[in-house]
Amino acid sequence: MYEELNQLYDISVIQNKFNQEKFYKELISSGELETTTITIKKDTFFSQRLDLGEQICFLQDGIACSYFQNVPTRLVSKSQFLNVELIIGMEEMDIEAFTTCTLLVFNREEIMEHLFSMQEGVFFLFCYEKEKKNFLFNRVNMLHQKGYSRLLQLMEELAEECGTEFGNDCILPKCLTIKRLAALSSLSTHTVSLFHEKMIHEKIIQKEGGRIILLNK
Repeated sequence: MYEELNQLYDISVIQNKFNQEKFYKELISSGELETTTITIKKDTFFSQRLDLGEQICFLQDGIACSYFQNVPTRLVSKSQFLNVELIIGMEEMDIEAFTTCTLLVFNREEIMEHLFSMQEGVFFLFCYEKEKKNFLFNRVNMLHQKGYSRLLQLMEELAEECGTEFGNDCILPKCLTIKRLAALSSLSTHTVSLFHEKMIHEKIIQKEGGRIILLNK
């Protein structure tokens, strides 16, 4: 399927013409869909407040992490849909609020009807599914690396996703504790602590007030 579609439409052209941001604006401006704004407190799983089997979430503010079979898979902070997988028949997942999160919640069936009524809808799902598969392939490749390299790559990815630039350095959010970094990198908390000591010695990171700072990033 990918090969045939790529022959007709370059993936970058599809994403430029109808990406998540444009789809979100289309849903909001249509006036046809009911939406609810919900605040999820930090350290709370979305399933405690929402029916993730029937509701599609759009993250407006905050940092969240998706879980698959109780294993954390992906951290997100930029405004985006969190569980469109439901539309394309993937297994249900849970999501945890690492910080207090503000969500705009849509009805799954209404989004499906609206999406499939548009020609761009199919391309949107194609791009979304391909992006998720690419992420999983990259994650598997990362997990085959040695522990130190794996942890460093993860921290650099998290810095790009949700870090705060400070001069030449990048500060990771305080919610990214050693326990959470260990779970995301499939390492023990003890191993992460040892690797952090080595990174501090090598002047790759420093720690201040419970925050990790990546130096010269």
